[in-house]
Parts: sequence; structure tokens; C-alpha cells
Amino acid sequence: MSAIPESPTPSASLDRRSFLKVSALAGGGLLIGTYFRWGGATALAEAVTATPVNFAPNVFISIAPDGAVSLIAPNSEMGQGAKTALPMILAEELDVSWDKVTISQADLNPAYGRQSAVGSGSTPGNYAPLRQAGATARAMLVAAAAETWSVPAGECTTANGTVIHAASTRRLPYGDLTARAAALPVPTSVTPKDPKDFKLLGTRVAGVDNEKIVTGQALYGIDQHQPGMVYAAFVKCPVFGGKVASVSLDDAKKFPGVKDAFVLDGIGGLTSGVAIIADSTWNAFYAASNLKVQWEEGEGVSQSSEDFAKQAQALATAAGGPTVPEGAKSLNATYHYPFLAHATLEPQNCTALFKDGLIEMWCPTQMPSSGQRLVTQGLGLPASKVVVHVTRLGGGFGRRGSNEFSLEAAAIAHRLEGTPVKLTWMREQDFQHDNYRSNGWHFFTGGVDGAGKVVALHDHFVKVQGQVGGMNGGGFPFNVMAGSRVESSQIPASIPTGYWRAPGDNGNVWAVQSFVDELAHAAGKDPLAFTLDLLAAVPAAPPPGAGGRGGGGRGGGFAASKMVAVLKLAAEKAGWGTPRPKGEGQGLAICNANGAYVAIIADVSVSPAGVLTIHKLTAAVDAGLIVNLSSAENQVQGSMLDGIGAAWFLKVTIDRGSVAQANFDDYALLGMANSPPVVDVHFVPSLAPPTGLGEPALPPAAPAVCNAIFAATGKRIRTLPFAGEDLKWS
Repeated sequence: MSAIPESPTPSASLDRRSFLKVSALAGGGLLIGTYFRWGGATALAEAVTATPVNFAPNVFISIAPDGAVSLIAPNSEMGQGAKTALPMILAEELDVSWDKVTISQADLNPAYGRQSAVGSGSTPGNYAPLRQAGATARAMLVAAAAETWSVPAGECTTANGTVIHAASTRRLPYGDLTARAAALPVPTSVTPKDPKDFKLLGTRVAGVDNEKIVTGQALYGIDQHQPGMVYAAFVKCPVFGGKVASVSLDDAKKFPGVKDAFVLDGIGGLTSGVAIIADSTWNAFYAASNLKVQWEEGEGVSQSSEDFAKQAQALATAAGGPTVPEGAKSLNATYHYPFLAHATLEPQNCTALFKDGLIEMWCPTQMPSSGQRLVTQGLGLPASKVVVHVTRLGGGFGRRGSNEFSLEAAAIAHRLEGTPVKLTWMREQDFQHDNYRSNGWHFFTGGVDGAGKVVALHDHFVKVQGQVGGMNGGGFPFNVMAGSRVESSQIPASIPTGYWRAPGDNGNVWAVQSFVDELAHAAGKDPLAFTLDLLAAVPAAPPPGAGGRGGGGRGGGFAASKMVAVLKLAAEKAGWGTPRPKGEGQGLAICNANGAYVAIIADVSVSPAGVLTIHKLTAAVDAGLIVNLSSAENQVQGSMLDGIGAAWFLKVTIDRGSVAQANFDDYALLGMANSPPVVDVHFVPSLAPPTGLGEPALPPAAPAVCNAIFAATGKRIRTLPFAGEDLKWS
């Protein structure tokens, strides 16, 4: 067992000893290795004379003398396809056959660079470094072959794990070149392939774990088992901010299978609670469910969803509204979306062992460095003494970017030194101690003149306190006209909020795009033509970094031409404008997030009795170069279904400072009966670097459906979820 070195960081140089530690961690005893300082040409390499020699030019790639190629997937896998897509980039540049490689999941290690699987950033954040890593290895293998044949390297090419000298028809498989390549200096500069020459990227590749998943092989955090392991539950106050007042620990220890029970409090970053240690998960759960504990609930007990709504209205009323120009048609509308839970099918869990001064964790986490940091700060350990093994995640959606379950498991293991501890949250805990998607209210005022032009646009946005889920005035459509404004207010609250798939955009785009549809109808214009007119009025894109969430994208400004292209493509594929009878309708919405541009058109029907059927969703997406077409389609389709499911059915309500929903019986996810039978995805061909793809198609799905409902029935959806809305028409 090797600890993660406190250094190097991704920008640090290495001494010989530290370098060999990184090599051992990265490849499980590799004989050589290279650490790159990404962003510069600096590389450091050391070779150890030994036979046979694995060729490991960097921490991502190892080639054995028998030709076996091992690639590292640096980021967490939660169904988004990172464990397949990232090694595909390496394989493409390395020029090896995909069916000849073995993929391993990386543990936390600073040598791998960006390991956070959040913000749709895994592929765009790793694309250039992994291309460089693959191209470097390929260049060294070519140099080794050229040296062997005494020919210029420029005369050699590669294909399917082989170096070829066409002039002499000689060929050498990579395995035959490992020893010579390992002895070469690492080049300071290499040229990756031209994307137009890619053979693997852009194709359909099945997930590398698919067979293991369908055959039930252990992959997930909840599957972990260590010899001598005990099982833990951790009980916290239902009211956010509450603490343990008193508990009968002796009674808790009398439950079947319970080995120990104790209070954990006063640890930085850890919520006060009672740990139950048992001989099985179920015995730990039973004891936790029947625990006799008195809570000091604190001030949070006064909070409720109803009171938040009153405070939001009061803030909007006190702020007043803008003046719409005389003669213009004025529109006022309030849109509200609720708190949401993540509802990952695998509840939060972590297995931890404290031994010889070192904490070792096996954890389904989107941000392993965050979990490590919580443990180092909470338990006072250096990073070198906190090892994080990353397992597959049974759903993430931003939830596992928060890692409080890591600290809980580590704190319990720290108390039980030498004994592995598997902490699992009960489903009720998972719902009632989440880091929720924040709620929000949009108080809109708009105006259109006689020509159908928008002459006023104002949004007073209110949400509970928290940094996630904000709104800014720099995005579309607020960037169309001078004088448009977005004001923001926050309600003091102790409700924990966090990243929920497409943070901020997941609610704000629904509100904004629904109000744009209102403006279109007020102007007497077709929503497609109206939106295209707005896009035509967008000023030139600002410099990179001037974008922002809340409808306008993030980083690099807003390229109206890209949005026009995806909107026209979606309209063409969906057959926009085809006459429909009463009760049927189409709606559209757009979103720019994580660098991607998405347009969605929904086809729905509503029976006179008010029964909604979503027949089809059509998405057009510009996300740069597509790495894996199969997982790219999966991400867009899954995002859209997540978006409509949340808008249709889901909400978390706060009552007396705690969450009312406790399980899937009162938080019902979208099922097959309500899913559209056709979910169509079209990508704009591109050789530009990939953008984020796991989130951008979620935000526009809900407003597209809501706008289609209006087209079908004349009824406007302004409150989510809309499952209880009266959609009857005659």
C-alpha cells in the first residue's frame, strides 16, 4: 500500500525519490515513468535498467514487451462514459487498436492532473493533455524503430500498435520496441494528429465496464469488501443544523449484531451524529432506525418551503419593477422551481481503514481531492496519509462532488483503528441529508412594441442562500438589448444546497426560455422566428471568460451563429411549423452551457381531460468534436429525460427545517410510461476541441415541453413540478 505523495503537484518538479513513488502509484510497479508539467514543454524521465522493460513514457500509458497496452482513465466513471472516452483519446494518438488495450481506473494522484468529474469538464479538461501523452509515446516508439533500422524517423508511420517503414516494408510491433524506447529521452515537443485523420474518435465504442455491470461483478463503492470489515450507519438530526443533545448508547448496543455505538461531534466539517457499528449493513440500519436520541434542533426548525415563498414575494414587492415604455404591451410573470434531491440509485457510501497513521478509502466520488481535503482538515492528517481509491459511481449528477460521507467513514475508521469500516447511508438519509438543487423564483417584467420588438426585459431572481445556482444578466436573451436587467436576492437559510446536474441552468433556463415564449406570443410571432430575430440582435461575442451560467453559457462568450445553426437544425429535423390540431403542440428552447450549444423541440399532445403525452424530443447539439458517439448520444438523451422528469414530477419540500420526502414512493422518477418513445439527437459535425456534454441538454428540455403544452392547450406552466397542474381544455 503506497501513500499519495504530498508533492509533486501538477506544476512541481520531482526529485528521484518522489518520482519513483509516482511511477509506482500510476502503474503498479512500472519500471520507468515520466511526469509532465502540462502547459509547458518540461518533462522529467528516469529509466531503470532491467529486463524485461515496460515502456511507460507517462503516467497514463504502459506497454509491455508482449505488446499488451494498459491505459489509465484518470476521472471518475458514473455512467457518463469517462472511463471509456478518456482512454480513447490516448489510444487514438498512440495508434493502437481499441480491442487490444486494457483500461484501469485511476486512484487519486496529483500526477494525473484534473481528476474532478464535475461541470461536464472531464473530456474538455483532459483532451489536450491526453493527446499530448499519446503523441509523446508514439513519437518515442517511432524514434526507437528508426534507430533500430538506422532510418530517419520521418520515414516511419504507425498503425494498430506497429511502426512501419514503408520504403523497406519493415514492421515492428510496439512490444518489440519497449526496451529501446524506454532508454530514449522524452521529447520536449511533439505534434499530435490532425483531427481530420482520427480513426477511433467519433466512432461508437461500448463502455469498457458493460460486461462487468450486466454480470454483477463488483465495481461500485457499495460492492467493496475488506477482510475483517464492520458495517456502519451514521444518524444525524433531521433538522438541518441540529446536534445530538442526548442518546442512550447502552440501549443502542443491545440491538442485534451491534458491536459499538458512539457520538461523533466537534470534528471540523462533520455534522454531529451517532455512529452505529454492526456485523451487517442491515443490523446497522435497524439499530439506526430505532435509536433513541434527543436532538438540539436549533433555529433551523422554523424554516419551511411555505415561508420561503412568502419571503421571496416580499423581496420582489419591496424591490418594485421597471417601467415598460408607453405604448408597449407589458408582461409580468412569476416562475418558481423547487428544491430537488439527487436521488442517486446507489446511496452515499464509503469504506475506510485507519492503520499505521494512514487513512485508506474506497469511495464513489466525483471529486476525490475534495474527499481527501475534508479528511485532512477534519482529522488533522497530511494529504500523504489519506489515500483515495476511486470506485465506479451508481449515479452522481453533482451529488458526489460533495464528499461528507468520506469524512464520516474516515472519522469512524479513525476511532476503530485497524478495522475496515463500510459506511452506507439509508435511503431515507440520502433523501433527507442531500445537498439539494436550490429553489428559485423569477419575477419577470417584459415589454414588446407594436412591431413585436422587445423593448423591456427585467428579472428579479430570488433563491435561498448559497453560492450554487446563481443568475446573471450577461446571457441570452439579456445580452440582446441595452437596459435589460437581472437583480438577485437571497433568503437566509440553513438548507444545504449544492451542484445538481447543470447547476443554475437547470432551473433558470426553464424560466427564461418559458418567458421568451411568452414574449413571442405577446408579439404575435412564431416562437422560432422570434428567437431567431433575438439571436440576430446579439452583439459580437465578448472575450473569453465573459460568459456565465444562467442562460448565457460559461466562458468564451456567446456565439449567436452557433446557436442559430443548432436551432435551425432542430427545427428542420422536428418538422417545425407543420399545422397541428387543437390539443397537439410543439415547443422549443435553447441553452448554451459548458461551451456547448443545444436546441430542443418537443412534440406533445394533451387530451381534453388534461392527460399529457410527450411524443418526441428532438435535440441539435454543437459540442465540438465527439469522442464516443454512443456515449455522446446517451448523455444528451439522458439529460433530456432527466430534465423533463424533474420538471414533471419532482420536488423537495421543507417542513420544520427538515425534508418531507424520504424515498422514491414520494419522489417518483420518470418511468417508461411517461417517457417519449422517440428521443432524437443530431450533432453538428466539428473538429474543434470537445466541449462539455453531460449537462447542456438538460436545461432546455423542460421549457421545450412546457412551451409545447401552451401551444397545445393555451395553458402556461409557471410552477414546477407541473404534475398537479390542470391541463384540461375544451
